[in-house]
Amino acid sequence: SSGINAEYGTLANTTGEYSMELFKARAHQIIEDHDPDTPLFLELSLQAVHDSWWAPAEFYSSYCIDDTDEDCVMQAMTNAIIYVMNSTIEALKERGMWNDTLMVYFSDNGGTSDGYNSNLPLRGNKGELYDGGVHTAAFLYSENRDILVRRGRTACYVHIVDWFNTLVNISGGWEEFSNNSGQAPPDSLDSIDQTSYLLMGETDEC
Repeated sequence: SSGINAEYGTLANTTGEYSMELFKARAHQIIEDHDPDTPLFLELSLQAVHDSWWAPAEFYSSYCIDDTDEDCVMQAMTNAIIYVMNSTIEALKERGMWNDTLMVYFSDNGGTSDGYNSNLPLRGNKGELYDGGVHTAAFLYSENRDILVRRGRTACYVHIVDWFNTLVNISGGWEEFSNNSGQAPPDSLDSIDQTSYLLMGETDEC
């Protein structure tokens, strides 16, 4: 497994190590080294629920331990993601950063067509343009109601490309983005800022 971070470089010599443990350790390191008084953008692209459809034994539930059973394997892989997320949240709490955190959770595609996944009642699978391939669930969470005013569920759509413009505006806007990155804002951007809808609930229009 390998991962790249501008400050921390590429992970090396990790053959045989479970990627979820590597992601967890790197997230803890970044959080521990970070000044809690300055903003932090932390992205964890967790691929536990992915081929090769495997998880370490400790993530299997006591009532579903058969590593040849598709449902047991899927549950174990999901448990590995929950493990990393819970651990990361605890690390943020220890640094006094959790109450000012906005957590955004989403998937980049639907499940594949093998027996480990089901996108029902949606039609299609990963790699296809039917809803089963591109329509996924997502959620936002924050302890701080000044950050996330809107609460509840919505049936409205947000395209995956919208997260770029939305997250830039949540984190201070394009001027701050340019100051921090040294990059000029794009002249045109195929990404809709969904901040007012997702966070503030200022409109119920999709």
